Amino acid sequence: MTREALDWLSRISLGDATQQDLAGLRRWRDTSPAHAAALTRAGDVWRALEKPVAEFVKDDPSRRRAVFHPSRRAVLAGGSAIAAAMAGVMLARPPLDLWPSIAELTADYRTGTGEQQQVTLAETVSIELNTRTSIAVHGGGREAAIELISGETAVAIAHVVPRPFVVLAGEGRTSSYRGTFNVRRRDGNVEVACIDGEVSVECSGFSATLQAGQRIAYDQGGIGDVVPADLAVLTAWRDGMLVFRNAPLANVIDEVNRYRPGRIVLIDSSLGQRLVTARFEIKRLDTVIGQISQVFKAPVKMLPGGLVLVG
Repeated sequence: MTREALDWLSRISLGDATQQDLAGLRRWRDTSPAHAAALTRAGDVWRALEKPVAEFVKDDPSRRRAVFHPSRRAVLAGGSAIAAAMAGVMLARPPLDLWPSIAELTADYRTGTGEQQQVTLAETVSIELNTRTSIAVHGGGREAAIELISGETAVAIAHVVPRPFVVLAGEGRTSSYRGTFNVRRRDGNVEVACIDGEVSVECSGFSATLQAGQRIAYDQGGIGDVVPADLAVLTAWRDGMLVFRNAPLANVIDEVNRYRPGRIVLIDSSLGQRLVTARFEIKRLDTVIGQISQVFKAPVKMLPGGLVLVG
């Protein structure tokens, strides 16, 4: 079963995976508890390579951009540690967030699962990194900037600066001379929310200006409309909380999975459509499982490795 899971991962990661491919992997994972457990074990194999991969690339940054596509047979050959290590080094787009990408491993600042970090880049600019977030710092030039490789960050510019501070994420850029704003990048989608001050967002030749309490989203297809932002929900993570208002249970579980080791998997898809309004403390997210079971009368099965099956 683990071999089949590794076959799925290599099939997805070593080629140009489509959304249909990822959906197929999710379906395979959710078919049975054995599949879900096997996928978790396979992810652990790749995650074990995090430290050596990071050191390998940092020794020579040019390796970060290397292109290498070993065959699936080479990856699955249990006796070939070198093939497996090289596959780990070159995997740039991990499926289902099972392990960090090369860009994440070699970021200037990076937080792991459940971790948060505050970084001061200048006297007037401070940055908070949420869980599983990676940023690269870009110095020099006419503007100060960071690249949000993955995850979520809050930027606070205390005083008006002579040049805008820029956050590059995906296909767009967010800039501000003074203010506080939140940028989240996940699954090819970027969401920007202005907490105070004024923020400019540019993508694909279009631009928009956000005032406090407004947000916007963009992806490869372009930029969306400016809409009101529920700041209490969007910024709760900075206070160590997760807040949900009429959110589908599937989305709640997906968000909780970002903060805890292992994975909660919904077996009953119809259960995932039930709406949730709740407030959880990030340091005590294991209580979420019990609450889901109690409120929705859903069976829960605990498996090794932090894997939890619900429904």
